[in-house]
Amino acid sequence: MIRAHKKKSGLAEIPDEAILCLRPPGDTITSNIGKNQNEIHNPALLPRYNILQEIISTFCHDETGQSNNNNADVDQPDDQPSIYNKRLTLRGMGGSGKTMLAGIAVSLTDLRYTFDYILWLNLGNYFKEGSVRNNLCYDMYLDCLQNLCQQLGVPAKFKRRIFPQPGDSKMKIAAKCVQSLEQSKLEMSKIIDGLKILIVLDDVWSPEDVELFNFGDHNMSSLFGILVTSRTLDLEPSRGCLTIDLGLISREEGIFLFSVEAGLGNSVDAQDIEIIDCILKKCGYLPLAVRTAGRLVKASQTIGPEMNLHEIAEVVIEISDSPRMSPVISLLHRSFSFVANGFTSFSLKLLFSAFAVVFRRDDILRPWVNLDDMNILWKGLFCSADMNRLQLRLSLREYKLTKTEQIADLMCVMGLLDRKYGTNFRESKQQKWYRVHHDLMWDYGKMFCSLFKIVDGELVKCGLHGISCCNMCFEDSGDMTFSNNTIVWNKTIVDFFQEGFKEGNILNPETYKINWLPLHMIKAGLFRETIDLLMTEKFLEDQVEAKGFENAIHFILLLIRSYEKEANSDTYCSESPMVLVILFIDGFLSRFSSLIQLDDTNKKEIGRAFILMGVELQKFSKWGKSLDLFSNSLNVFKSLNYDDSHPDVTYVLKLIDSCAIRHVILVNRDSPNRLKLKIPDACDSLKNIRKISLDLISHPGYGIVQLEGKNRVGDSVKGISYEYKFLGVGLKDSTLKADYDGQCIRTFNHILSVPLGLFYEGFPLMLRSDIKFDPGVRNRETVRIENVIKGLHASTLYQITHEGLICPKVAPHLCLGISSFQTLFLVAHDSLNRAVFKNFSALPKSKKTIIMNEQDNDNVNDQSSQSYGNKCATKLELSSHPGMAIVSASETLPIVSVMNGAQVGGLALGPVEHALSAKMNEKNHFTITDKYEGVAFTIGLKENLEIGKSVFISNYAGPW
Repeated sequence: MIRAHKKKSGLAEIPDEAILCLRPPGDTITSNIGKNQNEIHNPALLPRYNILQEIISTFCHDETGQSNNNNADVDQPDDQPSIYNKRLTLRGMGGSGKTMLAGIAVSLTDLRYTFDYILWLNLGNYFKEGSVRNNLCYDMYLDCLQNLCQQLGVPAKFKRRIFPQPGDSKMKIAAKCVQSLEQSKLEMSKIIDGLKILIVLDDVWSPEDVELFNFGDHNMSSLFGILVTSRTLDLEPSRGCLTIDLGLISREEGIFLFSVEAGLGNSVDAQDIEIIDCILKKCGYLPLAVRTAGRLVKASQTIGPEMNLHEIAEVVIEISDSPRMSPVISLLHRSFSFVANGFTSFSLKLLFSAFAVVFRRDDILRPWVNLDDMNILWKGLFCSADMNRLQLRLSLREYKLTKTEQIADLMCVMGLLDRKYGTNFRESKQQKWYRVHHDLMWDYGKMFCSLFKIVDGELVKCGLHGISCCNMCFEDSGDMTFSNNTIVWNKTIVDFFQEGFKEGNILNPETYKINWLPLHMIKAGLFRETIDLLMTEKFLEDQVEAKGFENAIHFILLLIRSYEKEANSDTYCSESPMVLVILFIDGFLSRFSSLIQLDDTNKKEIGRAFILMGVELQKFSKWGKSLDLFSNSLNVFKSLNYDDSHPDVTYVLKLIDSCAIRHVILVNRDSPNRLKLKIPDACDSLKNIRKISLDLISHPGYGIVQLEGKNRVGDSVKGISYEYKFLGVGLKDSTLKADYDGQCIRTFNHILSVPLGLFYEGFPLMLRSDIKFDPGVRNRETVRIENVIKGLHASTLYQITHEGLICPKVAPHLCLGISSFQTLFLVAHDSLNRAVFKNFSALPKSKKTIIMNEQDNDNVNDQSSQSYGNKCATKLELSSHPGMAIVSASETLPIVSVMNGAQVGGLALGPVEHALSAKMNEKNHFTITDKYEGVAFTIGLKENLEIGKSVFISNYAGPW
C-alpha cells in the first residue's frame, strides 16, 4: 500500500474548499475575509475569536497544555480515547457560520503548523434535495476516500469489494457491506499512518458517518483529528468528542463581518453604525445573512456609486424580506432534507410552518409552547378536511412518526426547534416545551406559509414550473396567502379545541385556554367571541391565578394590542370595544381588592396593573380615564407606605404629569417651545420619507399624540363640515405613526391641519377628516366656498426640515411647538382630577348682582355697566390645584372671518398670576372680563359635550 509523505514545507496547505467557503454561496468573487485573512493585525477582531481559540486549543495542545507538535510516546490506557485522536463538532442551524469558522480555523498558522495535512470533505454535497438518503452508502464512502487520496497526492484506488451472491439475504448483504467498509477504512488508516492529519467533515447529516472517517481508531502512531460541522443533534456522541453549539454572533462581530464583506474598511462612522445595526437586526445576527447583506451593499455601491449608505440599506432590507435572498433561504430550506422522502419532508415543512405562524405573539416571535398545546394544533391539522386528503399523517407514519412528541423531537435533532422541560398550570409534572430555534427559521416558516396553497385537498401548482409552493411564481401573492393561511390555521386550532373540550378529549385544556385560546380567536377573526371571553370574570380569575395580577393584566393588554392590529389595523380608535374591556378589568380589580384582604405583594401588583391599563388607555386617547387609573395606582402605593422617592411612586407621578397634556401649537421657528422630530428611521433619507413616527428628539421619551374624542365643525362654517381631533405632547408609548409624501402628513384617515386655515402663533394643530359639502350651499355660494377650500387645503401643506421641524409651507416662519400651559378638558363630575374653583360661591352672586344692577340702572351707559361687571367678576383660581388657575392658552384671540368675524381661543391650566376672571350672565354663561371681555366658555357643538373634549373661549353667536 502506497503511503502519503510528510509535508515538505513547515505549513500544511489550506484546502481549496476552505478558501471557497469564505465567500457567500453563489458568489464568484473571493470573500474579503479570505483575501484579507493574513492582513488582519489583530486576530481578536475575527468573528467568534473565542471559538477559534477553542478549536486551536483542542487540536494543537494536549490536556496539559503542551504542544501536539512532538510525537513523544505516551502510554495510554486501552479504555480511554487516545490523546492523539481528537474530535470536535461545531453544531448550529444553517447559516450560523459553522463552515466559515472551520475555514478560518484551518487557514490559521496554528493548525497548519501542527498538522502535516489538512483534508476537507463536504459530505452535504452527497445529499441534495430529493436524495433518497441522508447517510453515506458504500459507493459514496469509496468516493470520499478517493477524494482524500487526491488531496494527499497518493495515487491509490479504492474498488468495490461487495459481491452479492444469488440467494444472499438482506442481512448477509449488509454484513458484507460492513466488512468492506471496515477493510477500506483500515487501508486508508495505513496510508496516513505516521502523518499528522486533520480531516474537516463539513455539513454532516448522520453522526454515524463520522465514525467511518475515524482512522485514529486503528492504533495510529501520530496525531489525528476530525473537525465536524453539522446542523443535526448527535443524541449519542462518542466518548471524548467535544461539541460547541454555535449561537448568534455579537453586535461587534456582526459590525466587523458586515464591514469587511461590504468593503467599508475603516471608513465607518457613528451614523453608518446606526444603519449597520438596522441591517444586523434584520439579518437576525446570523453570519450567512450578514455576509450576504454585506455583499449586496458592495454590489450596490459598484452599480450605483452615487447612492449613500441610507439608500443602499433600504434596498438591502427590502431584499432580505423576499424569498429571493436565495443563499439564506436555500440553507434553511435544506434543513428539511434530513428526511430523505420528498413528501415526508414537505409534511414536516407544513407542520413546522403552522407551529411557527400560529404560536407567535406580537411581543415574542418565538415563545415556548408546551407539548399538549402543540398537540392540539397538529392534531387539528391532521383532522381537517384538506389536510386529511393530503395524507400528511400517512407520509409521517412511514418514518414511524406517529406522535406529536416524536415529530417535535425529530425537529430538534434537525436543528429546527429548541427543547426544554417545565411545568404547566395547576400541574407539578415536568413536560417538554418547544420553540423555533432562530428568528430566521421563523421567517422560513412564514415564507412557506406565504407560498402554501391548497384547494379541496389538492396542492395548487404554478403554471410555469408545475410545482407547489413555488417561490418564484407565488411571491407576488405571498402576503394574501400568508394572511389567509394564518386565519385558516388559527380557526382550525380553535375549532378543534372547542369541539374536543366539549367531548373531554383535550389533555390539560386549562393551559391552552389561558395562554393561547383568546389570541388564536383574534387571529382567526372571531372578534365578537373574543370580547365576550375577555369580559368574563372567570377568565380574569384564571389569568390572575395562573400569572399573578401584574402578569395577567400584561397578557390581557397584549391581547388588546393584537385585537387592534387585526380588527382595526392598529388605529386604536377611541370607540374600540377594547376600551370597554379595560374599564371592565378596572372594575374587576377594584371590586377584587375591596372584597378580599390582600397581602402587600398582591397590592403592589394591583398598583402596577392600574399603571399598565392607564398607559394602554392613553393609546386610545382616553387621557382623563387614564389619569384616574394612575391616581388609583398612587393610592395603592400610598397604602403600602411608599414615600415619594420609591421607584413605583416616582414612575406613577411621571405618568400623572403626562396626562396634563399640552396642545401642539404654532410657534416661531426660534421659539424654545418648538418641537423636533427624531430622524424617522436610520435606514431612510429625509427626501424619501414615507412612514414616520412622530417621536420627539426635542422632548426625549415623548411624542406627538392625539387628544381625546372627536370634534365637529358644521354650522359655524356654512355649507362645510368635518371632524377633527386636537394634538398634544404625551409619552412616546402613544406616539402617532403617520405617512408623509413631502406635502401632507396623514394618519388614521385624517390629515394634519390648522383649524379653519388660520396660521396664528399659539393656534392649535389638529387632525382633520375629509371635508363634506352641502351641495345646495356650494351651488349658491361658489366663490365663498372655493376660497374656504383653498384656505383649508393650504393649511395641510408642511415641510419636515433636516432639523426635524414641521413647518407650514404657507407660513415657513412658524413650526409646530408645545403650549406653555396644560390643556383644559372635560372630566367626569366625580373624577379625582376635576377642577374645583376656590371662589365658586362668588360666581352665582356675580350673576345676581349684575341682573339687579341692570334693573335698577336702566340709564347707565355701556362703559359704566362694563366697569361694574368687571368689579363683580371672580378670579378663576383653583382649590383643587393649589397655586394654579384657569388661564388663556394664547396671548391674542385671532379673528375668524368664516365665523362672521368671531374670536376663538383655548383654555389651559396655568399659574395663578395669569388667572382669568369671569362672571355668570342670566343664561349661566361663564363670560370673561378685562382683556378678553365678551368671550365665554364653550365646547363647540352640543354633541361635543363628552369626557375628554377640550374647552374654549369664543364670542361666536351662532350654534357650535
